[in-house]
Amino acid sequence: MAFLGFGLPAVRAEERLLLAADNQVVEVNRAGRVTDLLSKQGHGGIYEAWRLPDGGIAYAHSKGLAVFDAQKKLVLAHAARAGSKGTEANGCAVLEGGDRFALVDAGVNQIRVVDRSGMVCSETPLPALDELPTHSRYRTVRAVPGEKAFWVTQYSRKMVLKVEEGSGRVLEARDLDALLKPKVSGPAFSALPLPGGGLWVATSTGKQLVKIGGQGEVEQVLNASDLGLSCRYLLGTQQLENGHLMVSCGDYHLKAAEEGLDLVAELDQKNTVIWRLTRSQLIEQVDGHVEPKTGLEEMRVTHVHVYDSGRLSGVLNVLR
Repeated sequence: MAFLGFGLPAVRAEERLLLAADNQVVEVNRAGRVTDLLSKQGHGGIYEAWRLPDGGIAYAHSKGLAVFDAQKKLVLAHAARAGSKGTEANGCAVLEGGDRFALVDAGVNQIRVVDRSGMVCSETPLPALDELPTHSRYRTVRAVPGEKAFWVTQYSRKMVLKVEEGSGRVLEARDLDALLKPKVSGPAFSALPLPGGGLWVATSTGKQLVKIGGQGEVEQVLNASDLGLSCRYLLGTQQLENGHLMVSCGDYHLKAAEEGLDLVAELDQKNTVIWRLTRSQLIEQVDGHVEPKTGLEEMRVTHVHVYDSGRLSGVLNVLR
């Protein structure tokens, strides 16, 4: 791979990265230049965002699911449901090429699949975590390839569950604390299904990436410090067609700007960081959240979706 100055790889103008960034969605190219922006929708807690084959965008925000067409017109708004301790949606997956969407709704401990018309196609109950606040219950949902099932992360419990769609029957449970010695230091934020039944799991404040094999065995544990990343979190991940891993490192709750230098990083198959997007690149182009306690402007990137903007028909074909 040819490199430009400042350690950046040669820019492939057709490649874009869509970033979920708390109250907005930002598209950048490999040079870190903002190429598109979806903001000022009144939504907060945007943990995941996806580019769709028709050029639109779908994302989960704290109050539900939002889908936009290529002109950024809102075409689907599906609300989260109120539970005993409040309302909070946490993540979504795009199904059937954008015809359906799976939303994890922590307020009512449920995964709902809805179609483009807003019709609810299935409701999958999740183990009730009513003793926990809604924010501590669930995060990422992913469809299990070739099965009518989902992977979902239990955030504070540090668990990854495979549940059957509809019935909610737990098919597999992977307890990070039980798998790792010493125990995992952070919660289960995201789960990325891999061929053969394996998973990459990111542990948020634990700043770890844990690779779990198809039989539930730990294959690798990567730490942000070992990777040379300056960040407070490791969050949503995507595996690229070449086998590289893209990781988002949102900078929530900074105490000093230096803690959140890296927002997104690409790891090659030797687990070497070969590319990164820094907060200094992004903060000059879009507005972040200003934390009242510190006055720092935070770029809260929690998920990344990489695609070829010239081939949107295949935008959902890459491994996740």
